[in-house]
Amino acid sequence: MRITVRVCWAAGLGMNSTADIIAEVFADMGYWVNTDIEYQSLIKWGENYFDIFASDDSSYISKTPDILLALDAKNLEHSCQDLKKWGIIISNSKYVDKLKQKDFSFDDFVVLGIDIDDKYDNTYLISVLAKYLHLDPKIIDREIKKVFERKWPELVKYNQDIFHWILADYDIPEGIDSDEMKVIWEAKTLTYGNKALTDGAIAGWLEYYAAYPMTPASSILTEVVNSGKVPFLQAEDEISVAMSALWASFTWKRSMVGTSGGGFGLMVEAISFSQQAEIPLVMVFSQRAGPSTGTPTFHEQWDLNLALHPSFGDFEHVVIAPSSLEDWYYRAAQALNLAQKYQTVVIILSDKQYADGKATLETEMKVPQIDRGKLVLDPLPDFKRYELTDDGVSPYTTPGTKDGDFIATSYEHDEYGATSEQADMKKSMTEKRWRKLENFFEKEGISGYEVFNPDAKKMLITTSYTVYTAREFVKNNPEFGLIMIHFLKPLDHRLLDELKTKDEVIFVESNYSGQLENYITKELGLKFIDGLKISNLRKYDLYPFYYEDFETLI
Repeated sequence: MRITVRVCWAAGLGMNSTADIIAEVFADMGYWVNTDIEYQSLIKWGENYFDIFASDDSSYISKTPDILLALDAKNLEHSCQDLKKWGIIISNSKYVDKLKQKDFSFDDFVVLGIDIDDKYDNTYLISVLAKYLHLDPKIIDREIKKVFERKWPELVKYNQDIFHWILADYDIPEGIDSDEMKVIWEAKTLTYGNKALTDGAIAGWLEYYAAYPMTPASSILTEVVNSGKVPFLQAEDEISVAMSALWASFTWKRSMVGTSGGGFGLMVEAISFSQQAEIPLVMVFSQRAGPSTGTPTFHEQWDLNLALHPSFGDFEHVVIAPSSLEDWYYRAAQALNLAQKYQTVVIILSDKQYADGKATLETEMKVPQIDRGKLVLDPLPDFKRYELTDDGVSPYTTPGTKDGDFIATSYEHDEYGATSEQADMKKSMTEKRWRKLENFFEKEGISGYEVFNPDAKKMLITTSYTVYTAREFVKNNPEFGLIMIHFLKPLDHRLLDELKTKDEVIFVESNYSGQLENYITKELGLKFIDGLKISNLRKYDLYPFYYEDFETLI
C-alpha cells in the first residue's frame, strides 16, 4: 500500500504538529515514511504544506497527494491543484463553503467536511483521517498525548475526547470507499536530516558547535542545545562563528559550524586561515535557493561550486554529500575524524530538503571509531608542528603540553610556525599541504560513491536527498542505474571505470547551470569517451525532485 497525505495551513498555526502526528502514526504502524515540507519565509500565514508519503515497501516523495487535510481556505484552494482526481479532502466545512461561494469546483474530489466550532481543527481533521483509514486508535491516542503533553498538558484529555467522539459519531458518507491501513510491522524510527547530523556528530565526539541561525541549518543549533551534551555558541554573525570554531579547533577540540550560502560567504577568510595554519574545521553548508537572500526557505543546489572552491588561495580540502539519514549520521562523525586526521577543512554539503526532510530509518545508525590523527602527547624538545612529512600530515599537540610550543599564523611559515618568505620553504610547505589528500580513497579504504543496479546502461548520477526518489525510480525501471556520489572532493576517479562501458549518464541536480555535471565531466574527461551520451535532468523551481519528475526520462 502507498499513500500520500498532505497537511496544509498558514504558518504559525500548527501545521507541523499536525503532520508530525500523522507521520509518527504511520511509522508506529510499521510503514516506510518520507516527507516533503514546503513553507514560505513569512512568519505567519502564506501558502504552506507538509506531505507525508507512507508505503509498505519503499521510501520516496510524490507531487500528487491522495488525501488533503486543509486547515484554511487559501491553502485548500492552492493545494487542490496537486491533489489526485477523486482525491479525499478533509476540512472544516466553512472553508469548503467559502470556496464554493467563489465558484470553486470540487467535482473532481471527495469532500469529507466537518463542522468545527472550536480552535482544535487539527485534532478534528486527524480524527476524520484516522476513521477514514481505520488507523489504530491506541497509536493515535498515544501521539496526541505526546504532542499536547509537550505544549499544553491540560489539553491532552480534551483532544483525545475529540478523537473518540469522531470515531463514534462521525459518519463517512455512503458510497465512499475508505481504505484500511493496518499495523504491518513493528514500529520504525522517524527522524529528520539535521537531527540525524547532530546525533551523529555527538556520537562522533563533537566538542564544540557554533552558529548564527540561518535557514535551513538553524535546527542543528536547536538540536545541539536540546542535547545538553555539547558546548555551543550562538554568535552575533557568521564571521564570529567561524573564528570561534577555529579557536576551539586550535585547542584540538572537535568543532563544527553550520550555515547557508550567505553565511558561508562570510566565513571564507576563516577557511583560508584554517588551511594556512592547518587547523581542522567541519562546516555544514546547507544550500537554499539564491542568489543573495533569494527565496530562503526553499530548495535548490546552487552552491556546489562554492563548496569546491570556498576561499582564496590554492589548497585541497574535503567535501562530503550524504545520501540518506543513516549516511548523514555516519558522515557527521566521519567528517570530524577526517578534519583532525588531515588537519583540513571538511565541508558537509546539504540542502533544504535534506535539512528538513523526515524519513524512517532503513538500517542501524553507526559511526566510525574516533580517530584524532597524529596527536602527540609527549613531544620531543625539538617539536616541529609543521614538520615536512612524506604523507603531508604533521604531528600536533594540544596547547600547554610540555615542549609542544608552536606558532599558528596566517602567514607562510617554517616547520616551527615562524613566518617565512623563503622561496624553498614556500615551495616545500605548499607541496606538503597538497600531499595530505593524495590517494585519499586508497589510504582510507573507502569508495567515494555507491552504485545501484550497476549492469544498467543508463546511469543517473546525483547526490543528497534526491537519492531516495531516484532509487525508487531505478527499482521500477531497471534499464536505469544510479550512482550516488558520497565524496565530491576529492573525487574518486575510479568512477571513470564505472562509466566507460555505459551508453548514457544523466546528471540529476537542482540548479540551472549544471554544476555537478560540469564538475564531474571535466574531472573525469567524460566528453572524450566514445559513444557516451551525457545528458541531464535539472530542476530550479524551488521544489525537490518528485517521482513524477523522473518519469519524464521514460
